[in-house]
Amino acid sequence: IQHQFASDIFQLAPSPRLAPNSPWILLDSAQRMQAKVDILQSLDLSLIFRQVQYQFISKDNWSNALFKLYFPAKGTPIPKALQQFPSASYYRQWKALMDRLDEDNAKIIQNNNLQWFDKLLWVPHAESDRMWSTKKGSKKWMMLP
Repeated sequence: IQHQFASDIFQLAPSPRLAPNSPWILLDSAQRMQAKVDILQSLDLSLIFRQVQYQFISKDNWSNALFKLYFPAKGTPIPKALQQFPSASYYRQWKALMDRLDEDNAKIIQNNNLQWFDKLLWVPHAESDRMWSTKKGSKKWMMLP
């Protein structure tokens, strides 16, 4: 599941709505497919994105909001309009694993996975209905370049 995580994220990255616009992601399809978790453990995003919008978030928001979107707890219902996550192999494997485990073992696995997730330096800003939010953020968000 963890091995597939980065690859799935980049394979599901959206492109600008207008076809003539350059893609936001600079990785070609082979690089997206071969992406490893170390790409999420580096803050040098210049070789990955043409443009990036970022925000620093609290540890609480990272662990209690973002992590739970990427790795929902056992029994968490999937929103009907959920985009990108259901297409991710890691996500389907994660949901299947949570479904097979009893509550106690699911919590153990969830906590172990959170320790792994905490070693990442960034992930796409997920919203309740999508993995990649492409909306222009508020003043809390910074833009590069």
